[in-house]
Amino acid sequence: MPATQELGDLIVSENLTIHFQPIISLKQQAVVGLEALARPGSSPGCGPLNVLQLFRMAQEEKRLLELDRLCRRKALNTYRGLASLPEPKPLLFVNFEASVIDQGVEGSGAIRQAVKESGLSPEDVVIEINESRVVDSAGLKRFVDRHRDQGFLIALDDLGTGESNLPRVAALRPHILKLDRSLVAGIDGDYFKQETFKCLVSLGHGVGCLILAEGVETQAEVDVCASLGAELFQGFNFSRALPADGLHLQALSPAIHAAGQRQRESAVKAIHARGAQALNMRRLSDTIRGTLVAAAAGSFDTVLERVVRTEPQVECAYMLDHNGIQVTETHKSPFAALLTNRLFSPAPKGTDHSNKEYFYSLVDAKLERYITENYLSLATGRHCRTVSSLVDLPGGESYALCLDLSADD
Repeated sequence: MPATQELGDLIVSENLTIHFQPIISLKQQAVVGLEALARPGSSPGCGPLNVLQLFRMAQEEKRLLELDRLCRRKALNTYRGLASLPEPKPLLFVNFEASVIDQGVEGSGAIRQAVKESGLSPEDVVIEINESRVVDSAGLKRFVDRHRDQGFLIALDDLGTGESNLPRVAALRPHILKLDRSLVAGIDGDYFKQETFKCLVSLGHGVGCLILAEGVETQAEVDVCASLGAELFQGFNFSRALPADGLHLQALSPAIHAAGQRQRESAVKAIHARGAQALNMRRLSDTIRGTLVAAAAGSFDTVLERVVRTEPQVECAYMLDHNGIQVTETHKSPFAALLTNRLFSPAPKGTDHSNKEYFYSLVDAKLERYITENYLSLATGRHCRTVSSLVDLPGGESYALCLDLSADD
């Protein structure tokens, strides 16, 4: 059958079924959403169609808007007919093919009308804006703003792929950011994915978004995404997309409860670990500071050289005077594999550190000790945390002890 006829027959006959994939909140210990996913029916002589192929076909035949609206209408009507949904009912997540904005449909009110005809309310629905390229970005923003004002929730789908880029977060101000499976897959064993995920979580939370981890397939992926700040989860670890008659949300309760319990235990363990780490940093700093006071200024280099050889967690140690000028060499650990090139190299004696937070926090903010967040050290090319503390000598001279501690673990 020619592709045009095949597509046309499917649209006319509405030969689509809707499957639903649960969206989980571990904090609420519940299924809070159902994403509607279209599944094309069989075509005579061709068998089941692939939904991605179907949408590509519709785009080529300039029938994308028809297909997009058909999928959404079927999703709304199928959701309305779902029996035995728990109260409060999970939200319905429906996809919106963003590229149709370029067809001048913005302002048509089609989604609001379809929701009304299905007997639902905008408050029941989350509109997922997909990653498609949109030329009329102002039109897309108007579309999102209008539907937000009408009571719909807005999700930005597949963040990290296609056209769903960071400028869209600022422009559309969604309620939910869905982080793509390509970022989630194997995240438990990939430090760089973890840091990227963490940054996107920070961005989302900073602008008022919930974070949904898409495509979680293993317990390890769920646990790491939860530990990095994701609130919502969707993927095979909990459930595949299921037809309406196969959707039994109560059966997911054990997996949801187990994941929530693991998240709680992991969070408590992390709290204790951070407390122990901070205590260790303070004790180490205090011990070295006491040795420096006893040794006096002329012996600082000797003390710090001994420190990096006897304390493996110290990657670099150096001293600053009351103006922030480095008065010792930067003593490097013999145990760490440190980068040394034109960009990453230890600061020499005489370097001005007065604009570094670990210095002015002591002098200007009058703190006795300061511990930075993790950062990339220009001395070593590795992630570290700097612990700085005041060293007051008996003669009245004041210095700052700076210890760069490994943060790669």
